[in-house]
Amino acid sequence: TFAGKVEAALVAKFGGTEPIQRVLDSWRWADMDYTHREFMGPKQDPPVLDPATSDCHQLAPSYVADLTCREFWDASKFDWAKQLSDSYEDIKEEFVRVTADMDGLTKKNNNIWAGALTEDAAGYGEGWKTLVMVNRGMWDPVNANLFPKTAKAVHESGVPAAEVFFASMQPGSDIKLHSDFTNFVLTSHLALVIPENGNNKCRLTIGDETRQWIEGEVMVFDTSIMHSAINESDQVRYILMFRVWHPDLTDVEREALQFIYDVLEYPELISEEAGT
Repeated sequence: TFAGKVEAALVAKFGGTEPIQRVLDSWRWADMDYTHREFMGPKQDPPVLDPATSDCHQLAPSYVADLTCREFWDASKFDWAKQLSDSYEDIKEEFVRVTADMDGLTKKNNNIWAGALTEDAAGYGEGWKTLVMVNRGMWDPVNANLFPKTAKAVHESGVPAAEVFFASMQPGSDIKLHSDFTNFVLTSHLALVIPENGNNKCRLTIGDETRQWIEGEVMVFDTSIMHSAINESDQVRYILMFRVWHPDLTDVEREALQFIYDVLEYPELISEEAGT
């Protein structure tokens, strides 16, 4: 089977099962259509104990065991987050300038403001659009060339990102309660253009905790927990969004997960000898 070939290739590439056991388990569970469901309220600070009145529930078909799960992480603990925040002015200036010429962007065949690309992402609704810079660890060459300052800042920050993209949210829109289905990446936002900045009009709720976007600030949070968002202003909200490898993963586990992403994108990477 294809799943068997991927597992055999993983074991061969990473020198046995021991260093990547959690990734192998994750891949096997995915092949069995397993979805991890767990109430995470008691693991928060302060803890939440009543699952019936809480939204702090984890829903993750793509699941690696024994990873820390918290609603919001302290962004100051990540060096890359500070570097991205320091690059805010350059990133915002470039973004506003380049996206001002929408017709020119379309002619250059970039993926300008694509909607939800999969059924899994449909919970984001019609008001949410993205412009992809990195997908599954691979740079979009057209968009990277259109935003060279942003690409440079992202690269030099060292952010361990599997995905990077600009995201827009239309005025008066909301994103319904949903999960992003994967617990081995965290999500991070660099707030770029926030209408009525600081007036609590644009908000993000992870589980039971709500925060507002503030221009130039980086937030880090776990979107395998049920979450939602709202833009109550009369203008479009823009952020630079990252899916970053969970800090509890080892370097080898990250490499193994990236290998799975690569194989799913390019199945020919697996030789006929890799498995049965």
